[in-house]
Amino acid sequence: MAKCLTCLCLHNASNRPPTRPGKIPMHLPRSAAALALVLVAGAARAALGGHATELAGDATRLHARALSAQVQVRTASGPAFTRHQMTLPAGGHAVEFVDTGGNVFAVSWAAPLMPDLSVLLGSYKASLDAAQQALRAVRSPRLLRADTGDWVLVSSGHLRAYQGYSYLRSRLPAGFDLNELAP
Repeated sequence: MAKCLTCLCLHNASNRPPTRPGKIPMHLPRSAAALALVLVAGAARAALGGHATELAGDATRLHARALSAQVQVRTASGPAFTRHQMTLPAGGHAVEFVDTGGNVFAVSWAAPLMPDLSVLLGSYKASLDAAQQALRAVRSPRLLRADTGDWVLVSSGHLRAYQGYSYLRSRLPAGFDLNELAP
């Protein structure tokens, strides 16, 4: 008799089926609901590469004291972008840069404590972890530069003075000045 994967994990020591034949395991609907909740929560982020509809969620995950009003900024060639600044609980700030389509194309931070970069970088946090691992073998840097072609990150600092920025080259508005990212 075939068992579901969840049943195999929970009832591994038993040779008998966890439920009567033809019945759905009692824990399966709860497991499916929990998995769906995790997938939706993970996808609903305004992190780098995400959509601006979840900016308030990022502020909550960072325990920000305030989320500033939107500021429209024009680039040299005309298209506008919006800066969303969050005041972090230990002081300092994190900024998410959003294009006219509502996509987060860059983030920056400056704070006495390193903010939760998994919130700001989203799926690009794994790329940061890989870059940090590669540099640990060489030395323990205060300056980290990572570049995968499209994704770029520059981070530096020491206790009470962390700063950095990250952006996606393919999503930068035409004429965007990278000096805007300076914390």
